[in-house]
Amino acid sequence: MKVCSITRVLASCLSVISYILLTSGFITPGATINLMVQVLLVPFALHSKAYDMITLSAVFGVINLQTLVTQLL
Repeated sequence: MKVCSITRVLASCLSVISYILLTSGFITPGATINLMVQVLLVPFALHSKAYDMITLSAVFGVINLQTLVTQLL
């Protein structure tokens, strides 16, 4: 299995965990895991030339970073 496929599968699994944490009110760990998901999706998106997916990951990454800064301050 290629590295980009492994990161995609890992990101998919972590996105479910992130969703459960966020909907259960655990904002900081949920946003942190979701930020990792967005980073893990980039190699797959680059390999697939899915530049729209990279843009979307960047948008979600900024939202997650904003949430983390707000929660930690």
